[in-house]
Amino acid sequence: MFKEAKTTAIHATDQSIVYRLTQGYYTTSLPYREGVKNMGNTGNPDNKELVIHSIITAMSPTLDSEELRHLDDILREKLHGMRLEEECTEVSTWSDDNGYIIKMFLASKKLIGCKNGSLEQYALSLKQFFGMIDKNYRDVKKDDIKYFLAVRSGEVAHNTLANIKTNLSSFFTFLHDEGYIPTNPIKPIKIKRVDVENIHLTVDEEVAVRDVRKSLRDEAMIDFLFSTGVRVGELAAMDISNVDFVAGTVTFRGEKSDRFRTVILDARAKRHLAAYLNSRKDNNPALFVTERVYDGQPRRLKKDAIEKVTKAVGRAAGLHKVLTVHVFRRTLATRLADKECPLEVVQEILGHRSPTTTKRYIAQNQERIRRQAVRYMDAA
Repeated sequence: MFKEAKTTAIHATDQSIVYRLTQGYYTTSLPYREGVKNMGNTGNPDNKELVIHSIITAMSPTLDSEELRHLDDILREKLHGMRLEEECTEVSTWSDDNGYIIKMFLASKKLIGCKNGSLEQYALSLKQFFGMIDKNYRDVKKDDIKYFLAVRSGEVAHNTLANIKTNLSSFFTFLHDEGYIPTNPIKPIKIKRVDVENIHLTVDEEVAVRDVRKSLRDEAMIDFLFSTGVRVGELAAMDISNVDFVAGTVTFRGEKSDRFRTVILDARAKRHLAAYLNSRKDNNPALFVTERVYDGQPRRLKKDAIEKVTKAVGRAAGLHKVLTVHVFRRTLATRLADKECPLEVVQEILGHRSPTTTKRYIAQNQERIRRQAVRYMDAA
């Protein structure tokens, strides 16, 4: 029965089968007669869910989301009507292990198609939490979470703190929904996101950034960000082949939506990008690469290196704000809104799933609001 799940039987008798999983052993007692006999609907569903989750977790490093969903369907079909009774809990210590339960949580997220970037953020938040709160996940209380968030509030921006809380909330909600903990300790804790003022660049600030003397690569990168508003992860993953210089467009797979979207290169961005690419002598397919070479070849520019470039340019321009890639996204959204570009078009360019997210990106320009109000009043 478990052959499809690729587990390994290490002991079998006419009373029980013992399976080795990722960590430790899990022991179940199964009526055995040429396989497992159908026992009707009297089995323990908790044990079934435990076995299913264990197998999914064990296989998640080697299967993609679609394959994991298929495996989940197979297991539920094959286990339907079976009774699984726990024979021995003493050898099963992994269920109390934070590391294993985190792997199980991440596997469940991967099963529903969660992107790798999001999985990494979940893992990082949980690593930081359990690194500070030295407790088993079953013993975590509301005050433990509040203490952790209070400490982190002095280290990160408010909205970053809200993201960390959201990651923890997803984890503890999973534990509660799956029956691993009786109550959800994070449910009463609220952190309201705030709109960050001056997150976009003013026109004068944009001019100052563009006027900073830069290398060919950095000039092309800054203009590319002004023109496209792509996410830092999208820029890091982008290849030269994504760019159509004839059409003046860039087509790529979005980092969060997993959909392909197309953005526009303005004349300045296209000119500086072409100059940069023509200056390169390497065969790296990446759109932006390191200026330093390794074994004769540059490497793809990573996210932290991109952010390092933008922040350095911001300092050179004399900005009183940190120039991150995110600032370029909000600046583009605000510029498009100032030109009265429809919200749904801005949403598509930025790759947002919800127009509510797009609205938060657009700085509230009073003159724009006045023009729109006058237009609608005249139309009425």
